[in-house]
Amino acid sequence: MYSKLYRNFLEPLWEEKLRKRKTLEYERKLNKTQWLCTPEILSMQWQSLLDLLQHSEQQCTYWKTVFKDLQLHADDICCYDDFRSLPITSKSTIRENYNDMLASSFRGKTLQKATGGSTGEPLRFEYTHTSNEWRQAVTRRGYGWAGAYGGVKQAYIWGVALQKESLFRKLKQELHHKVLRQKFFNSFDFGEQEMALCQSMLEKYSPDIIVGYTNPLYNFAQYINAKTPTPRIRPRSIITGAEKLHKFQRQEIENAFQAKVFNTYGSREFMLIAMECEKHNGLHISAENLFVEILQEDGSPANPGEYGRIVITDLHNYGMPFIRYEIGDLAIQSDRSCSCGRGLPMLDDIIGRSLDMIKTPGGKMIPGEFFPHLLKDFSCIQQFQVVQDKLDKLTIKIVSRRKMDTEDLNLLKAEVLKVMGTGIDINYQFVDNIPLTKTGKHRVTVSNIENF
Repeated sequence: MYSKLYRNFLEPLWEEKLRKRKTLEYERKLNKTQWLCTPEILSMQWQSLLDLLQHSEQQCTYWKTVFKDLQLHADDICCYDDFRSLPITSKSTIRENYNDMLASSFRGKTLQKATGGSTGEPLRFEYTHTSNEWRQAVTRRGYGWAGAYGGVKQAYIWGVALQKESLFRKLKQELHHKVLRQKFFNSFDFGEQEMALCQSMLEKYSPDIIVGYTNPLYNFAQYINAKTPTPRIRPRSIITGAEKLHKFQRQEIENAFQAKVFNTYGSREFMLIAMECEKHNGLHISAENLFVEILQEDGSPANPGEYGRIVITDLHNYGMPFIRYEIGDLAIQSDRSCSCGRGLPMLDDIIGRSLDMIKTPGGKMIPGEFFPHLLKDFSCIQQFQVVQDKLDKLTIKIVSRRKMDTEDLNLLKAEVLKVMGTGIDINYQFVDNIPLTKTGKHRVTVSNIENF
């Protein structure tokens, strides 16, 4: 009842009448366009891309120079191969050309944000109010697939603001969360004591939706499954994000809450990039808002079933155009259609950060996800992190539930060497805890080796 009141009266009053924002208008549009056939969606997307390129050439000094150096104009781009002639944009590109990448007509009119810098490289950037409204609308549509509509009771096991906030801002946020019926639990500080309190509060609150960072949710699910054989928290669905979701984590979470998990992929730069629908058969790309490329190492498009680097163009950020921006993650390309009937293009899966690929002396690249699949079978390991500082040396940090015997360690080493090959030294480091990144995430693998 409250959800209907919120969505039909309170929300339109706030968004459209008071704030004059078009978020709800864009959401209504997105709820229609998702059912178009894939060629229609891609045609709309291509036109949005051409409009952005023309704007960028006219108003951004950096992109004007890029087109000039290529002896090319935005009007000359007629196909994807033409578009691929534009250079990849990196974080360094933006830092070094920050002012030149701003559009002249939007200077002083943009919003500002920064990435968390989990790899030690935070990035400051700008985006328009229109872009923000599109991002919000895309997220609302995606979360709607899981039943997470405005006004529906939701619990968030999520990162909290690290900077000190004023009393006014705290009170404002508390009121906002109360109106939305959202409860937040700090995933940055989520030990057993905090989990016990969270479980007790959620049993009383009985949320319809639980949203959370993948690893804290997984740890919470393990805690619940160990302590509470019969689930007492029964949401309609679970939404995971911020970190790679593995199959065994999905199973643990679904078992704890007796609800389906909806996996998402997003970033600070773009918000929701792709998300599972109710069929749970891959992730639908937010194609009306983003142009997503999956590229092999040589820059050519990855084939279906192959993994590649994720490169994204924001179709609505006219204030600081992000064109062919390499986000630093890897995904598996897909050419499948989803049985849900939506025409949105898809990704088969998100592999993880490209920086988390482990290199072998023999030249192989091992995805970081290999290690969670291997170490999940060692019940004595509570948490781990694999660190590669040298090509021929691997350190496995372990938080153990009990003392690991020689047989365990030898078996683990043998399994790793089967994939990594000989010629690599494996060291174990037993620790009390593994620190999270500044944004509260757990990096499973950390490679400090530059790409070949």
